[in-house]
Amino acid sequence: MRPSVVLLACPLLLAPSLAAAHPYSLPRFMAQPEASVDPSLQPTSSKAPKSTDRPEVAPEPEPEPEPEVAPEPEPAPLPEKGPEAFNRHGFGVRGGITIVPTFIVNNYVATMTNALCRGDKLPTGKLSEGLNRVEGCNFYIGGEYIYRASKVVDIVPNIGYQRIKAPDGIWLDRDECPNGDGSEGCKYGAGDYTQVDVSFLFIGVDFMARGTIVKTPEFAWQLGGGGGIGVGIVQGIGKGIFQTPLGQPAGSPNGATCNSFGDYGDFTRCTPHWWSADSDENDGPPPAFGELRLDSASNPNDGRFADCTKDRCNDKDLDALGRKKNQDMWPAIPIVNLAVSTRFLIKDTFGINIQGLWNTGFYFGGSLQYFFGPK
Repeated sequence: MRPSVVLLACPLLLAPSLAAAHPYSLPRFMAQPEASVDPSLQPTSSKAPKSTDRPEVAPEPEPEPEPEVAPEPEPAPLPEKGPEAFNRHGFGVRGGITIVPTFIVNNYVATMTNALCRGDKLPTGKLSEGLNRVEGCNFYIGGEYIYRASKVVDIVPNIGYQRIKAPDGIWLDRDECPNGDGSEGCKYGAGDYTQVDVSFLFIGVDFMARGTIVKTPEFAWQLGGGGGIGVGIVQGIGKGIFQTPLGQPAGSPNGATCNSFGDYGDFTRCTPHWWSADSDENDGPPPAFGELRLDSASNPNDGRFADCTKDRCNDKDLDALGRKKNQDMWPAIPIVNLAVSTRFLIKDTFGINIQGLWNTGFYFGGSLQYFFGPK
């Protein structure tokens, strides 16, 4: 046989055996049981939707971007600290004592009196030479308005009463006692029984500056000073200065001697009396009998003495003997105030002010103050 025929016949002869041996041969395939079908998967008469009719699947939402966090603003710069607030207005009540030093007048008089707030004890020393009587105390009292131009400077208008009196006494001009020491060369009869009342109403304005020494939220302590100017109205407030001649020779109705400065302090030893019709001091004839209190049938009072105790003489008798009012006293006097001051402030509302120095004399006193707004 031809090789080509053999090659063609071999596959045909082997085909049944290969078919039987193949796992998917027809007899084996036909012998398998019929597979059960899920009724829910049975075909229906409805047509399957076209691929183009399928519902579109919504795309997954893109994640929302995280909100941008605004950068924290830079803190605003702190405002510059301005001046501290304080109560700008205030009212106060002031008061204190005043001493007019004797050295102001002892260049003009050899003896005098004064009010030194020390009872009746005469001081010693050069500055008090010539004093023959001291008693009483001079004082001042008044009101004030305080305008605080700053925490340092106060402008203080003020008004009040100043008492300036001296006890009754015998004043002797210095030229009547050349040595000024009470020696026998003094003309004691040339003295004048002198009454001094130059009290006045004062109106002025002070300018005070104080620095703060201690400062807390509740308390402040200030220290400083200043000055002021004003006017003192004497007319209608003080009685003035009255003088009655003592009379020569100096003496008394009871015969006591009057020949020393010590005697000047007792008016029963050095008693004013009428003594000469030719004297300008007496200014007129002697008082008529019965005009003086010492005139009586049993005591004719030939020396024409006034009725006096140790400390004071009768005003009507002094008028009968020619008492005169000194006309050299001005109706108003200028006032210059110099002061050192310390003040305690409580909550910038209540003030305790202590001050003193010079104002018509040395003075020491203070004021209670109340402050209020606007700040």
